[in-house]
Amino acid sequence: MRTRRPLGPWVVLALLLSACAARVAPIGMDGRAFVPEPDERLLWAQADGEALILLERVRLHDDPSLDAYLASLVERMTPAVTGGPVPRVLVLRDPTLAAFALPDGRVFVHTGLLAAVETEAQLALVLARELAHVFQRHALAAWRAGRVTAVPAGSAAPLSPTAAAILGAGLPVTATAALTGFGDALEREADAVGLAGVADGGWDAREAVTVWAVLAADLVGRDPLEVFLPGQPAWLAARRASASASSGAVPAASPAGMEALAPHRRELLRDNAADDLQRGRFALARRQLERLLAAEPTDALAHVHYGDLHRLRSQRAATLGERDTEIRQARDRYARALALDPTLAAAHRQLGLLYYQQRDVARARAALEEYVRRAPTAPDATRIAEYARELGR
Repeated sequence: MRTRRPLGPWVVLALLLSACAARVAPIGMDGRAFVPEPDERLLWAQADGEALILLERVRLHDDPSLDAYLASLVERMTPAVTGGPVPRVLVLRDPTLAAFALPDGRVFVHTGLLAAVETEAQLALVLARELAHVFQRHALAAWRAGRVTAVPAGSAAPLSPTAAAILGAGLPVTATAALTGFGDALEREADAVGLAGVADGGWDAREAVTVWAVLAADLVGRDPLEVFLPGQPAWLAARRASASASSGAVPAASPAGMEALAPHRRELLRDNAADDLQRGRFALARRQLERLLAAEPTDALAHVHYGDLHRLRSQRAATLGERDTEIRQARDRYARALALDPTLAAAHRQLGLLYYQQRDVARARAALEEYVRRAPTAPDATRIAEYARELGR
């Protein structure tokens, strides 16, 4: 395991960027063991309570190998500070673009953002910015300046799971980190300190800063669900401008042997595509499935999700010809999935739904019965079995 790096670039940049009146000394600036100040302990306690509330209301993406991979990236960029926060990454199953950190070291990343970034260097910069917020104590500066406030839920517009939890529970520290930010000066500081952390961790800073253009391009096809900072065009434009101003001062590194992102995203891309399908975000789902199948063309479950894409699109088709084309493509995808894995229960269930949509009752019943036979302990097995019996009457 790589030894945690010294504070060098972080300290230098903190000194250069310390003009903000509200700022506080970065953790480890004096070289001594860090001891939180009294109001900072209260802030950390507030953040801890909010994290517990948030985690009760959202789903974690359960993938130990991905968790270990992300932890290894963070390890390469975490300053060696005695008594400081211990960063830990938690992946939330949420298809929107978001990454945010609480002052106690928790870093939350959405599956939507992990599915959107293209390289390990890009992901490293996203994580490095959040570490910068933690170790530069930006939440404390905002707290003392009175800028940490709950964000009102607003209109009845649809929200992603995480946004609904933050706004519904009124979590001010989390809302500031995730939705409103710490103010232009501290956000620019996070850009510069994060970029130095990326270069010091061994990635090419010039490649890393392309993440903001990648995320901006990925906004095409998204909708009002995107309320987090990385889903806001103005925020992304500010990050691109800041990166352009500072990336030239950071030496390039050789990223040889560091591209290991893709193998950890197969399940995530599948799950995130399924979540986007549920929300009618078909263009996003298609992009993710195409990316997955380009790397793993024999992924049977990905073909099932692609079949779902066509099945759902057929229900919104403007003409009979379009509907029939979508249905045929859905059937072909389900057939492809079963050819790759005849035991895949989900393919039988979805094929049954497609047949029922076509009012082919006999085939619908047979496919649903096959699903129950192959997945008798599935959460919906009892309901599907009853449904199949109804079709037989």
